[in-house]
Amino acid sequence: MILDKENFTFFDGAMGTMLQQHLTPGQPPEILNLIKPDVIIEVHRAYIQAGSDIITANTFGAIETKLKGTGYSVEEVVQAALANARQAAGDGPVALDMGPTGEFIEPLGDLSYEEVYSLYARQIKAALTQKVDLVLLETFFDLTEAKAAIEAVKNHCSLPVICTFTFQNKGKTLMGKDVQSVATSLEEWGVDAVGANCSLGPNEMLTIAESFVASTKLPILIQPNAGLPKLVNGETLYDISPEEFSTSIKDMAKLGIKWFGGCCGTTPDFIRAIKESLT
Repeated sequence: MILDKENFTFFDGAMGTMLQQHLTPGQPPEILNLIKPDVIIEVHRAYIQAGSDIITANTFGAIETKLKGTGYSVEEVVQAALANARQAAGDGPVALDMGPTGEFIEPLGDLSYEEVYSLYARQIKAALTQKVDLVLLETFFDLTEAKAAIEAVKNHCSLPVICTFTFQNKGKTLMGKDVQSVATSLEEWGVDAVGANCSLGPNEMLTIAESFVASTKLPILIQPNAGLPKLVNGETLYDISPEEFSTSIKDMAKLGIKWFGGCCGTTPDFIRAIKESLT
């Protein structure tokens, strides 16, 4: 079974962090799927060797709003990303990664709900030409946008869907929604698992994890950053080690949470550390 509710499941860590040295300023990391596929495959393999059970394709920003002006289409990028992930994972599970559009929906922005739905529908239709095992909707902060993405995925396939939101230190999204509101809505819309990723380190994310446990019976995925970011000589660095990261993850595991991975700043060393601490 792809989504194991009983045992620990380890997702991978950051892709962007691993690709920084290969990117030119302003270049979307998803473009490397086409121009440097060997680099992407190498990153996926590093996470597999570190203990990741599920590999996430490099498709987080592979959506029309973010690819405009790159010269590459959604279909080209998504299909190349999934092919790279599959080459690394073999028969292992591969997740299509879908992130926010980067635009606001009306009335806060210019995009209509229907336009946002179409953007995600294009992404999932491109993915279904390849072998993909599940869909990870991550780093969402707007429930309306998440609903459009979930609806688009569910109207085009029956793949398992995980949706994780990003929260600020006070336990609310950028749009002011708390964990219970997010969990209740996502459950109502039929996702298979919920959770949190990005924005915070594992220490700061503990209370959010506790709130998810109290708010839903669905499986929960937690993917924190490697602590809090600091700008040093123009470079974004994170402030905790893999060992510190795994200690905090262990506290979340005591709550009954089974699924873990990493977001910004994490590397294969972080995945290796949490797997060794929990198994």
